[in-house]
Parts: sequence; C-alpha cells; structure tokens
Amino acid sequence: MVQNLSVQNHINHFLIVALVSVVAAFFPYLASQFFDSSQNHGMLSADIFFLLLLFSLPEGKILYKLPVAVAAGVYAIASNEIDAYAITGVIILAVFAAACMPRKRKYMLPVYAVFSLFFLIADAGNFFYSTFVLTLRDVWGLVRFYWWGPFIFFTVPLIILSFQVLFARKVLWGEKRIDISHLSFFIIIIISFFLNFGVNKLQDRQPIMDFAVKKWLWQVCTPGIIGKNTYLQEDIKTIFPVWKNDNAKIIDYAKPTVVILMESYGVNKSIPYTKALFSAFAEMSTNFSGLYARQASHTQGAEWEDFGTFGGKISGTPLPEKFKRNGMQTWFIHGYEGKFYDRRENYHKFGFDSLLFKEEFLKRDTPLCHYGFDGICDSSVVSFIDSLISDSLPKFIYWTTLDAHPPYELANLQNKSISCTTLSLSNVDCTYLTLQENTSKHIAELASKHLDYRFVIRGDHRPMGSLDQSDFVQSFYFRWVPLIILNSF
Repeated sequence: MVQNLSVQNHINHFLIVALVSVVAAFFPYLASQFFDSSQNHGMLSADIFFLLLLFSLPEGKILYKLPVAVAAGVYAIASNEIDAYAITGVIILAVFAAACMPRKRKYMLPVYAVFSLFFLIADAGNFFYSTFVLTLRDVWGLVRFYWWGPFIFFTVPLIILSFQVLFARKVLWGEKRIDISHLSFFIIIIISFFLNFGVNKLQDRQPIMDFAVKKWLWQVCTPGIIGKNTYLQEDIKTIFPVWKNDNAKIIDYAKPTVVILMESYGVNKSIPYTKALFSAFAEMSTNFSGLYARQASHTQGAEWEDFGTFGGKISGTPLPEKFKRNGMQTWFIHGYEGKFYDRRENYHKFGFDSLLFKEEFLKRDTPLCHYGFDGICDSSVVSFIDSLISDSLPKFIYWTTLDAHPPYELANLQNKSISCTTLSLSNVDCTYLTLQENTSKHIAELASKHLDYRFVIRGDHRPMGSLDQSDFVQSFYFRWVPLIILNSF
C-alpha cells in the first residue's frame, strides 16, 4: 500500500512538472500561432521541464549531477559555436544551483523565479525577433509610446511567472515535495529527448519541446542570421514579377519623387485577392508592378529600410538627403502623431526639411478618420500632396499612410469594395481590402495627374492581426509586400 502510494506520488510529481512546462510555453505558443511566426514554437518548455527535474533532485551529491555538466560541455566542444558555449554556461549554472541550494522555500523560490524569468525573456526575444525582426530593446522602444506599454511589458511576464510558481511549488517546496533519484532523472531526460527527436523527425509541422534559451542565445550570438522570407509559393510568381533586391529602386535623384509607404499593404496567398489589392493600378502604365521582399517587418523598420538607414543608423547618405543635394525640397508626411516612434524628434537627421503630422493637419482643420488609429484620412493627405506638388518647386515626399491600420473590426465603412462579394470575403478581409483599395485609388489618381513626378508605392508589412479572425494574418505572406513604380520613364 505504501509502495503504491509512493508510485502515485511520483506520477503526480511528473504530471505537475509536465503541466508547468506546458503553462510556460502556452502564451508564446499562442502568439507564434496567431502571428504565423517563421520560427515554430513547441508546446512544452524544455528549459522549464529540465529545471524542475533538476531542482527535484536531492541537495548536494554534486558528483551525481556532474554528468549533466559534462554532457553540456561535450555538446559545446562538438558544436564549436559561440551560442553552444553560452547555453552550456547556463546549464552548468543550473546544475551547481541544484547541487548547492537548500531545499527550502526561501532559497528555492527566488532561484527558480530568476531562472524562469530568464527563460521567459528568451521566449519573448525569440518571438519578436523571428516574427517582426525586433530585439527586446526595439520592443521596449515601441511600447513606451503608450501609458499602458511599460505596464504590459512588466506585468505580462510577472503574470506568466506567477502561474509557473503556482504550480511548481507543489513539487519544489510544498509540503508534499518528493525527491526523485538521479537515476530517475537521467532516465526521464533521455526518454523525453529521444521522444522529442523522434516525433520531430516524423513531422516538421509542430515541435513538441521548445528550447527557448538555446534559440535566443543563437540569435543573440549571431545577429542578423534570420534573413529574407523564402516561403513565397511558385504559383504567385507566375502572376506577379518579383523585384530583385540587388536592383536599386531609385537611381535618379534629380527627378521629383513621391514615395508612399502603405500601411499593412501585404501579399495574400490567394492570387485573386492579391490581384484585387493591385487593381487600382492595373490599367496604369507601370515601370514595375509586383512583389518585394522586405527586410524589415514593422512600419518604422520599413521607413528606415527605404531611407537606407537600417535600424535608424546612418551609414552613407540617406535617401532624402540624396534628393536634397539635388536641389529638392524634402518632406515627410504622416497622419498620426509626430511623437510616435520619435519621428518628429529624429527624422530631420535623415535629410527631411519639413515634417508634417496629425498636429499640423489639425491646425488646417483637416478631417479625421476613425479606423484602426484616429488620424488624418489618407484621402485628405492625398489632397494636400496634390496641392504641394502643383507648384514649380521640385520635391521629394515620403508619405506613410494610415487608413488600413488594424484593428479592422473598428472601421465603420459605408461603401465596401465589389471584390468583397466576388471573392466571398469575410467582414475583416472585406474591410481591409476596401481600405487599401480606397487609398490606392486616390494614389493612382494623384500619379495620373502629376506625370512629372515618379511614384514609388510599397507596403510596410502584412496586416498584423485581427480580433475576430484567427487565420487572417496567416493568409498573407510573411515579409512580402506589393511594389508599384509609376511615371519613372
């Protein structure tokens, strides 16, 4: 009877360890699925799983735990990569913590919390880097523009960590703590790793275990390794030409030019849908109309990419400055607040003479649109640009549009695109397509009216999300956007 109870306790212990590992991976897994991250996320955190088993061992007996450190060292030497040595250091630190730490709550709680928080930060770093090509520092720069940004930046990790602690205490420092033997530890680890390896070999759609720290240290130690998207299917290439990235989009800086960065202007995996996104320019004489592989995948990153100032760092001459040196007036225009992304503070350094934002438009009594963001309507900005380039002074204008910013569920459109019916689109897709189509039509009319100006129209990224439609983001290619060049003859 006592033996059966002991077996049952060990089974319960193992189930709780597995449950905590699933809880640790749950939110990053959901985020990766929702945003269709290019780096798949496992359903169970291997880091937390290993940590809990390691901390479930008896105190001391360092010689029994050394094989883990030795195995990690052999892995590092065999790999001979800087990230392999880094992960080995983390493993050795955890091994020595498990050997030296007294099995009492006041010791185990802070040590477990520090390791778990580190794993959580690594998970977040992986997600943002693989999905949006953002480091955690970049993410912090974005969230601080809202009063609730820093709150979420600190609160969400603490909530996730609290869930881990809530369950983990049962096996680490609760009244029913059970020490597992070192032999059981090695058997569980070996079986788990081999099962994970076997399942992943059988299918590559969904990894079982997620090694967040290993992936994070890899991207930290080898920055820039995640390159351009390679998932563009062959069928769409037969319909739309693909811009070769080694070709410069603009080589003549003496010709007046309007560059338009269209918010969330992506490439849908449905060819008829993507044709509808290009439809406003279909009857125009274009120098190029096709697909472009973005290196950046968020709006400001796309602006920096267009300026030739990747990461916002100036090396060489930025695009606006090149036009300025050719006697052009240089304008940056955006219908949202100038403090957002610190544009008003920083964009003069790229060579812009004039910066025009929501605040300046409101002084002109320009009407607002209430779509994803409350900002100046794209149609109103087109009217302003029309008046701006109607005089004889040559200009370079860079405009970042706003109307098609998510969430699309908040947009109240009176007239929807005819493509909504012909393509049988959902409400979210219909709203998105209509917003893009409306802005595109205004741009096409503007370009037709000013044939002396070159127009370069390009997306910043695919639409980022939907409150109602979980597969909306995944229906667009990752880091592919339309590119249309007009009047460049």
